[in-house]
Amino acid sequence: MAPTDLPNAGRVAVLASKVPVALVAVVSGVTIGVFVVLGILQRVAFPDWSFANLDSEVSIATWFSATLLWAAAFWWLLVAVTARPRSLAIWGWSAVLAWLALDEGSAVHERLERWSGIDWQLLYVPLMGAAAVALWGVFLRYRSQARIGALLMAGAATWIVVLALELIQNWGGSPVQAAVYVPTMITEEALEMIGSTALLIAAMLILQRTVRPASKSEA
Repeated sequence: MAPTDLPNAGRVAVLASKVPVALVAVVSGVTIGVFVVLGILQRVAFPDWSFANLDSEVSIATWFSATLLWAAAFWWLLVAVTARPRSLAIWGWSAVLAWLALDEGSAVHERLERWSGIDWQLLYVPLMGAAAVALWGVFLRYRSQARIGALLMAGAATWIVVLALELIQNWGGSPVQAAVYVPTMITEEALEMIGSTALLIAAMLILQRTVRPASKSEA
């Protein structure tokens, strides 16, 4: 598709496609590693480091995680507006990521859980179902592109593990929580950011191949 087919969105897509994928991957990976180290130190040695608390709703790591999701939602939106033929699955997937970004940055699910008294994972079953349907549709479209398919599946698998770890933390009972809460929480937060990074990179690769000449489309 030529960017001129969509003058405004096309220009934005072309600019976005020039962002180096490798740089994003390295910066995200290093940042996640730093957050994990700080999070461990905060738990075992420096409890006053509230900025490093990975379990906090207002930590730097939480804001970074939300930023990753906003970036993924934005890149998938660009994929949606430039894709030919159009795909409702991609539009839906972008919307899901935008909601997750808003949720992560504003702690929506924690607020809903406190307000309703119902575990947020039960409240989010419809959203999880919609996300699964949308992502499956996206995967079917790009499954022939090995790297993109692998990134989509890696991102989905990572988020499934995140949800499982959340279940262990919330429903395990006090003895289980006392034994494994901290390591599962730190692992969960790290995997959440890793999964979001994988989904972002998948969209970046797709956008490069969509709006740039074939000879320049490889990341």
